[in-house]
Amino acid sequence: MKEAAILLTSGKFNSRNAKTAFGLVRKSEHYDILAVIDQNTAGKDAGELVDGKAVDIPVHASIKDFLRSQSSKHNITPEECGIGVYAIIGIATEGGFIPGDLRLELLEALSCGMHIVNGLHHYLSDDAEIVQTAKQNHAELLDIRKPKSARDNAFWTGDILNVRAPRIAMFGTDCALGKRTSSIWLRDACREHGIRTEMIYTGQTGKLQGGHYGFILDSTLNDFVSGELESAIMLCDQEENPDLILLEGQSSLRNPSGPCGSEFLCSAAAKGVILQCMPKQKYYLTDYERELWPMPPIEEELELIRLYGAQTLAVTLNSSDLTKRELQAEQKNLEERLGLPVVCPKEEGMGRLVPVVQEFLKLQAEKTKTLTD
Repeated sequence: MKEAAILLTSGKFNSRNAKTAFGLVRKSEHYDILAVIDQNTAGKDAGELVDGKAVDIPVHASIKDFLRSQSSKHNITPEECGIGVYAIIGIATEGGFIPGDLRLELLEALSCGMHIVNGLHHYLSDDAEIVQTAKQNHAELLDIRKPKSARDNAFWTGDILNVRAPRIAMFGTDCALGKRTSSIWLRDACREHGIRTEMIYTGQTGKLQGGHYGFILDSTLNDFVSGELESAIMLCDQEENPDLILLEGQSSLRNPSGPCGSEFLCSAAAKGVILQCMPKQKYYLTDYERELWPMPPIEEELELIRLYGAQTLAVTLNSSDLTKRELQAEQKNLEERLGLPVVCPKEEGMGRLVPVVQEFLKLQAEKTKTLTD
């Protein structure tokens, strides 16, 4: 049974900072999302803001408004409506710290008997007032990004070479482009066509959505990132025996504020890559969203992936800030320039990439057979 939950977004629901909230509005096996709390988009349906389709998840301006709505709906007192509900921080903040207005909202939620799920680097369990308030109201504090101790981490062994299932990494030209969502949609499309496909989550949202295999990469000690990735893949391969394993990428190979991706190609031996990009974006996204570092042409990214020993199978487009006509023009232009399939996941789904995946699996099987003969 799913746990009742609300999403706290501090007025940032309609922004790239709200990717955790967006992911949970779209899908969660752990939580039944009752509402989003966001003063700037109150009165709307969360699904309409995320994908243009109502999903019966209202946006309320405050926790009090949510409690009043639940009280009227279930004919119980507002005080009873908050007890046991999980309040999930649904945004990324600068440096992963909890700003003052969000902290006050967390204290209010705890006072209502709500549990807090925190995916930021600022740990609630280190805040004396929050810990005391939680204790007084019999509420849990879940710091899901708190690192494991070194002794509990896996170190890379090289046993990844014994994993049967081929791997495709979902990369992006930058962070916050929708890599996780595109991975989920591709997984589902492959399953619909009879390809047994699993996904390795590597961020807090994937974990909150109910991912069965994975780890939170940016809260893992660097010495153990490769080992934790290898361990998650091996466990998935052993328990599920999939035809394909998709790897949720993080950040990008060259974002200066946090480059990531070589582990997927070297330590996880992913031989296929699908690269997501946002055509209008010209500068890498940093914590302060300043235009500090120009993004190189996409051709350079493809060449870098090739030098790592992997093949880019397709490009996917994040359509933010593009009209329908602009998106179609960008799609056509990139297909002609790159000679690769270019897909718009939100607009057309990922079904067009299934034959690409099937051809990749066929080639990988042939290479494996050649090596074993």
